[in-house]
Amino acid sequence: MLGSIIGDIVGSIYEFHNIKTKDFPFFPERGEYTDDSILTVATAEWLLDGAGTKDSGPYYFRYASRYPHPMGAYGNSFIRWVKRAATGDFAPYNSCGNGSAMRVGPVGWAFQTIDTVLAAAEASAACTHNHPEGIKGAQATALCIFMARIGATKEEIRTAVVSRFGYDLSFTCDGIRESYGWGAICQDTVPQAIVAFLDGKDFEDSIRNAISLGGDSDTLACITGSIAEAFFGIPEELCKKGMGYLPYSLRKVVEEFEQKYGNKIIKEEQYMYDRMYTPERISALKDNEVFVFGSNLAGMHAGGAARLAADRFGAVWGQGVGLQGQSYAIPTMQGGVETIRPYVDEFIGFARSHPELTFYVTRIGCGIAGFTVKEIAPLFSEALEVKNVILPDDFVKVLQK
Repeated sequence: MLGSIIGDIVGSIYEFHNIKTKDFPFFPERGEYTDDSILTVATAEWLLDGAGTKDSGPYYFRYASRYPHPMGAYGNSFIRWVKRAATGDFAPYNSCGNGSAMRVGPVGWAFQTIDTVLAAAEASAACTHNHPEGIKGAQATALCIFMARIGATKEEIRTAVVSRFGYDLSFTCDGIRESYGWGAICQDTVPQAIVAFLDGKDFEDSIRNAISLGGDSDTLACITGSIAEAFFGIPEELCKKGMGYLPYSLRKVVEEFEQKYGNKIIKEEQYMYDRMYTPERISALKDNEVFVFGSNLAGMHAGGAARLAADRFGAVWGQGVGLQGQSYAIPTMQGGVETIRPYVDEFIGFARSHPELTFYVTRIGCGIAGFTVKEIAPLFSEALEVKNVILPDDFVKVLQK
């Protein structure tokens, strides 16, 4: 399912600013996950909880409520459905929008026969997109993923989709690039997304094909990415970068789904960041790694490293001290340097008692709190002897003088 998310992120800045070229930065600086990724993760959780025994609608409602303002926003009809669902009315709205296809990616990985894949794809769509074309778009996408992951050729996939769903897949990306415009319904999105995969040389090239068509770029690339992942696989570097854009709450569902159903990434290195010092920028962590950041006692994680910890590594709003998800909070804003020392000592003791974890200490206290490295670094002198605590290079330089 990570292919869906990477496609969404890469295409996110081009949804309303189309480009008609394959030449662009693959992970854009301002890129972000959108509603496509959020609802894809909702599908994954639905499957993890037991597809076929539970209605998918409450999962999409819960995720949309939990993440109400994603980049690019939800579609207007879906927003109205969420508002109705909040009153207990989960009736579908007969949509044929491409939202059913963008979120179906995990379904193609979770079942072992075409019939069960198609049934689950329909169930994932019908709670909102119960129009025949909405269901068809979800089923066609899921079928492509399923066939790709069991080893079908591109021509076998093309033939199956054309014969079962009647989509025209006879065109090429180069042939439609200049004329293709905005398409928000399955009929105008799913065939193009499939062809972007069929024309692709590898995972990245497939995503570039999709975005170069213009239109609803993030959704096109999301659908294409879901299929391309199953056929080509995803380079580990792209997996790591893609996961780095997700907050911890989404990432943990992705990781659980990938471990159960998907392409399991082999983690051979001991650390993701194999170096002596804490990296300048941490975008993702392995399961045994912890992001150590400066906080405040109130746990108001609104800025700096604390904001990153809350967005990506599980820091809990209102909790200002200790382990939270894959983050560890050390309060730095309650007074002078000496008020920080007890919390640093507590952290070092915690690290000693958890040798199975690796702790990346950021430059705590040296940002919003206003302290200098020379003031803060000495607090961590004992950490030099703790092998699973990694310090910033400027802290180490001060401590080794």
